[in-house]
Amino acid sequence: MNLFKHFLSFSIYTVMLCTSAITHAHALKETTATITVRSGQIDVLVNADFSHWLSLLHSNEAWLLGDTELVLQDGQSEQVKRKQLQELVLAHTKVQANGALLNCQLNQFPAKLIQLHKGHHSRAYFRLGCVSPHKQLNSVSLILPKSLGRAYTSLVQPKQQLIGAGKKAEFKL
Repeated sequence: MNLFKHFLSFSIYTVMLCTSAITHAHALKETTATITVRSGQIDVLVNADFSHWLSLLHSNEAWLLGDTELVLQDGQSEQVKRKQLQELVLAHTKVQANGALLNCQLNQFPAKLIQLHKGHHSRAYFRLGCVSPHKQLNSVSLILPKSLGRAYTSLVQPKQQLIGAGKKAEFKL
């Protein structure tokens, strides 16, 4: 009976370990950026590991090596750090449409940086909104701050249609 309990415990731990490894293997470690283009408006949603980003931005060595754009000081208030990060994002994020640099606004940014910095793998979003003078876009490009590291980037062009009740929506790809 005692052997059965040990075998059962071992089996449960093995399943938990495998499940944890599988879940971790499917989580992207890189920053992700989703560019959504709709009628000349461009929305950029960036999902970053803020815990890692904030740790990197507190490193004098990373700044000296050119891996970061600024150094955050430990004694600064959360409001000052948040403002500096927002300015960093706006200054070092470049969005172009048809080769023209666009003026973007930061529409969404995390409020609780302290919680994100202390968390382990604490991911959060920030969102930029840009308007192109051109309604028809042939190309879109994005440059993110170097301190965010590699970024997995995707482009979305939503297609929408209004359908009647009980009717079918069909999209040509």
